Amino acid sequence: MRVYVKILNMARIYTLIIALLIGATSFAQLSVTIENFEICAGDTTWLKASGMSLYGWSDSTNLDNFTGDSVNFTTSTPGMYSITVLGYAVFPLDTDTVSVMITVNANPMVAITSSAGSVICEGSSAELAVMSGFSSYMWTPGASLSNDTSDTVLASPSAMTTYHLTVSDSNGCSASDSITIDVTAAPTVSISSSAAATSNSICQGNSATLTAVAPTAASYEWSPAGSLNDPFAEVVTASPNSSTNYTLQVTDSNGCSATATYELNVSTTIPTIIVQREDSVICLGDTVDIELLTSATIINWTPSNSVDDPTAKIVKVYPTSTTTYTVDVNRQGCENSIQIEVEVLDLPALSASQSSNGAPICLDETDVITVNCPNCISYTWQFPNSSLTTTRDTQSVSPNTVGPNLITIVGVDAVGCKSSETVTVTVDDCFIGDPFPPLGIESAGEPTLDIITRAEEFEFVGNAMLESLEVYNLLGEKIYADLANQTTSIKFSTTGLSSGVYIASIVINGQVMVEKLYVK
Repeated sequence: MRVYVKILNMARIYTLIIALLIGATSFAQLSVTIENFEICAGDTTWLKASGMSLYGWSDSTNLDNFTGDSVNFTTSTPGMYSITVLGYAVFPLDTDTVSVMITVNANPMVAITSSAGSVICEGSSAELAVMSGFSSYMWTPGASLSNDTSDTVLASPSAMTTYHLTVSDSNGCSASDSITIDVTAAPTVSISSSAAATSNSICQGNSATLTAVAPTAASYEWSPAGSLNDPFAEVVTASPNSSTNYTLQVTDSNGCSATATYELNVSTTIPTIIVQREDSVICLGDTVDIELLTSATIINWTPSNSVDDPTAKIVKVYPTSTTTYTVDVNRQGCENSIQIEVEVLDLPALSASQSSNGAPICLDETDVITVNCPNCISYTWQFPNSSLTTTRDTQSVSPNTVGPNLITIVGVDAVGCKSSETVTVTVDDCFIGDPFPPLGIESAGEPTLDIITRAEEFEFVGNAMLESLEVYNLLGEKIYADLANQTTSIKFSTTGLSSGVYIASIVINGQVMVEKLYVK
């Protein structure tokens, strides 16, 4: 702020002398105070006159008022401006003028340029620059800038951003500019490979297909290119001699690029296969366990419909006919295969018939079961409470249990294959004969053996030494055995026996005698 006071000229001196002669004790003195005598274009500075009663200002264009003691000056045009104020005093009557000079400096010119234009790719940067030589630079926002106080900065926005710059020159005048940088998403890219199923590996001498997965890509570039059939294609065939790390760069229509890498391993070891199994021949309906001793990591059994796990090293197979399995193995792209045959034998044809034709029988009747199996060499008869293995294909049975009695016959052929048949012998609670004949027995042999019937026992009395006693039910199950110890009688207790017919076999002097017993 400055104060301007006019130096007295001769006319002003004469006026003052007259004022003194007429008795004036003081005279007016015009002065002007100015806020800034040097401003920037577009800025404002105030001027204030004092010492007089009335004021008039000479520049009505750039002043906000041309009367009054205080005015504001502003202009957008640089240059030197002279402002004159005329002051009036009433007593003593007097006038005075004061002129002041205001310098208006031009504002600096600033324009931001971008090395990448107004659009950059995601993850890239743009250099923002203005003319050098200014006193100061201030960029905002500064978070994504390399610095915010120089004439050249590096902008790395992650989204559309408007950058503002204010510069100041040596006169303190400033200017501003802004620029908007838009961010285009980079293309997405990945690499798929036909070797993915083999741990991203191939066997030396083989090839793998590499496919660029980049929906918006306009161009492709693979490296190293030496082992590729076409390094600029979307799908390439790679045939490296050793493990290689491939890099793919894709570029979209906006010029944005992205990269992906893929390591393709090369193996030189062929996996070996050793087969361990229980048997190579099975019967229809049987299974066999097979184990592969191999370093392979990928297993494939075909046909697979009779393998419990066609991708495992240890499997259970259950073919219904003679089958040759092909097992393909793979380790890091190197392959091997083996064939394994499992022979399936047919089961023997077996059927069973009953003399009763399935009709119910009474407790003292028998049902003769006959098995027809031309290839069977032995049979296992499974009765309700016991079993019997024999070469006989016929059994006479007379169950003591009223109701259905299930009897299963399993026939075995010369190679061990088995077939089975189940028959039902139904027993009614009835007798076709007299269950209590004299003495309670019906002799099946010569009358050289007497049987004495008591409440809960039978006693066998012979006319010679008795050697042994065995008692069977009519299913052929032995339920009792005893040695006579060179006596002429043996007792057999019926306590705990169910009602029905039993067969007693007694040896007298080496001769076997058979008796049928009724128990109620």
